[in-house]
Amino acid sequence: MKNFLKDNKVILIIILLVGLLLRLWNLNKPEGLWNDEYITYSISMLKFPFDFFEGIKTNCHAPLHYFYLKLWSAIFKDSDFMLRMSSLVPNLLGCLVMYHVGKNYQTKNCSINIGLACATISAISSFLIFFSQEVRIYSLIFLLSSLILLYSIKMYEFPCKKHAWLLILFSVLLIFEHTIGFVFVIFNIFGLLTFRPKKKKETDLYIPILSGLILCLPLIPFLIRLFAHPTYFSQWWAPFSWSKIFFYFTDLFSPVLRNITNSPSSFYKQIICNDVINIGFIMFALVPALICLVLIIKPNLEAKRINKYLLSVFTATFLTILIASIAGKIIFLTKYLTELYPILILMAAIGWAQLYSKGAKIALATIYIFMTLFYITVSHTSAIKLTRNEGQRLPVLAMQEMNIQKNDKILFLYYPETHFSKYQNNSNYITYSIHKHNFSDILDKGSTYDAFLDGHNLYQVFF
Repeated sequence: MKNFLKDNKVILIIILLVGLLLRLWNLNKPEGLWNDEYITYSISMLKFPFDFFEGIKTNCHAPLHYFYLKLWSAIFKDSDFMLRMSSLVPNLLGCLVMYHVGKNYQTKNCSINIGLACATISAISSFLIFFSQEVRIYSLIFLLSSLILLYSIKMYEFPCKKHAWLLILFSVLLIFEHTIGFVFVIFNIFGLLTFRPKKKKETDLYIPILSGLILCLPLIPFLIRLFAHPTYFSQWWAPFSWSKIFFYFTDLFSPVLRNITNSPSSFYKQIICNDVINIGFIMFALVPALICLVLIIKPNLEAKRINKYLLSVFTATFLTILIASIAGKIIFLTKYLTELYPILILMAAIGWAQLYSKGAKIALATIYIFMTLFYITVSHTSAIKLTRNEGQRLPVLAMQEMNIQKNDKILFLYYPETHFSKYQNNSNYITYSIHKHNFSDILDKGSTYDAFLDGHNLYQVFF
């Protein structure tokens, strides 16, 4: 049994299998794609090249994911299940990369495998499980960020041309995948140049960096147009609150997700509401998150230079996004800082491995893993059971129960009818569509919110 447990490859396979099963559970959501997923999918399905590039211009996300999804759909078709697999695969690969991140960081005097700790945290992460089941950009961001961290550590410890070019390649890909990915890439390269030890035969990073900048030049007009747009980078629908910072860490290191779209306004009220202590939130959100935060802080109390590098990259990127959020230029959501997750996972794994007491290691790991898996498998609000409220198969299923006749008229409000075409088999009825942005302009009567409250009476005279 001891020899079996000492076989890191066997343990790694078990960890990845658990991660795969958690991600496959309820992968084919009955509600279908929700709005943001459908937009991503619909742009990727546009005719290449002219319609495709025009579609990319209308969206605020960088272009790489649309190319990736277009290629994926061409190979595996566009069923909801296979579209979600396009996120599951890079998500799970990211867990494997994190194993190698920890393995490459591994110190000679440490008997605990930091790689296995990194893989475990990644495999059972509710945050990663949630986005492994969405047709969005965030799983690929996690994979690319993990690869950047891996080759940053390789460049730190064993600099060579291969590591330098791969680091820049994955950095460029991240910039093309995430609109604000360049913030992380800039601070990571600057931190690596600042903190890496000076070695006699060190590979020069400057030529690969210059090549990376040249490759990124085509993206500059897109970013300029985007940042100048009056509505893309604003948080009018999700005002900033300091509670979002606390929800950021509970999202990443507990099974309770609160800051995926728009978190509650008060973190304190999640703990104590109407003088009643929320035992469930404390047990399943606070305890796992605090365990990891304490472990993250521990390695940074040491003067190890590579830890200072990791902390500097995290701090600089985090504060930049935080300041932009406070200024109302971007929404402070956990997913927009996915690039930092691999660093935090590594730091938590390092802190755990450096605990002197074997009993403390076992106790903390057991508590964290048990509470995370228990919540994921039992709670109706876990990552695998959360319902996408705007799932666009649901209205079509409702219409199928209405016995709609030929020439009946259907009015689609808020989202255009094209968002439901993927699930419509019957096109006999006549459809009208009023988009959410021109609701009041077209009818000149009330607001979108009013229409949701009393749309039937409000627009009865028009239809």
